[in-house]
Amino acid sequence: VKIGAFFKNLDHLITLHQCKLEKMKTLKSAYLSEMFPAEGERVPKRRFAGFTQAWEQRKLGDVAEFNPKEELPEIFEYVDLESVVGTELIAHRKVRKEKAPSRAQRLARKGDLFYQTVRPYQKNNYLFEKPCNNYVFSTGYAQLRPYGDGYFLLSLVQTEQFVKAVLDRCTGTSYPAINSNDLANMEVYVPSRGDEQILIGRLFKSVDHLITLHQRKLEKLQNIKEAYLNEMFV
Repeated sequence: VKIGAFFKNLDHLITLHQCKLEKMKTLKSAYLSEMFPAEGERVPKRRFAGFTQAWEQRKLGDVAEFNPKEELPEIFEYVDLESVVGTELIAHRKVRKEKAPSRAQRLARKGDLFYQTVRPYQKNNYLFEKPCNNYVFSTGYAQLRPYGDGYFLLSLVQTEQFVKAVLDRCTGTSYPAINSNDLANMEVYVPSRGDEQILIGRLFKSVDHLITLHQRKLEKLQNIKEAYLNEMFV
């Protein structure tokens, strides 16, 4: 009875955090659809108070510098395509320049956005905010150095309308991909005022933080349950 009650309580906590996580993901999806203009529109459905101007059409290459070239350090942390899940960096490995994969070319600077150009429907895109200068990303990512707010740009590329537009320009079937030049030429809508970008970016940064928090709590509880199952049964 005691063992059963213990695991019942643990399962309840796991379910609770699963529900919180799904709720935050659903909330983010709703905000993404409402706080960016729908296809054919220039004004989003939901806005912060005080902003009424129509958004401006720009090429993505006009709102961020693409793939800046810099000399790689002799030793660096390499980030491959499998290393970003959602908006989180989950892995990297130390390599020497002379032994690094040929795809290791994108030297990260704080504020850079790394957009997964292969299977972009996965939305594995990362905003680099570390104060480090020794992280190098694979060429499987397009490196965008935003001229405006980085988190706004990260949120923009996660919208369904943007992903759909990218997929329409992709080549390949099993591994659809878009090259950086085609990505830079894509038309997007951005606020005419930089402060609106900043407010939108802050909102989604907060939502992503909560998603990450619930995800980590859920993983911790699942690991605890697995450990107890191993130890509390013969």
